[in-house]
Amino acid sequence: MSVIRLPSKSVKGLSFSIAELILIRSWAEANALRMVVRLDHGSETEEYEEVLALHLGASDLCRWIMWRNAETVFLQPLIGPTHRYDSVAGAFEALAEKTRCPLTDIKSACRPA
Repeated sequence: MSVIRLPSKSVKGLSFSIAELILIRSWAEANALRMVVRLDHGSETEEYEEVLALHLGASDLCRWIMWRNAETVFLQPLIGPTHRYDSVAGAFEALAEKTRCPLTDIKSACRPA
């Protein structure tokens, strides 16, 4: 009996710390977003230990996904390139700046720059 080898998945990213998860959840709730934790998210060849999906309200489509490695926090919009930040707070500051809204007022009325 022969064994078929599947391509091994390379695990990318790390889990967020509890403090980061609390910060992200609080920020999401304050901005009318819903945070969903996706464990072992990925494709046939890549796997992320943990990805956070940020949904606008009850929408099934996520607006952004966020993941991290040891040095960087990655934020990717539904459509568009992935951006890198030094911290979760840095990602939120950049997101608020891009949408031209105060950090505590990113709602569906805010439009990208």
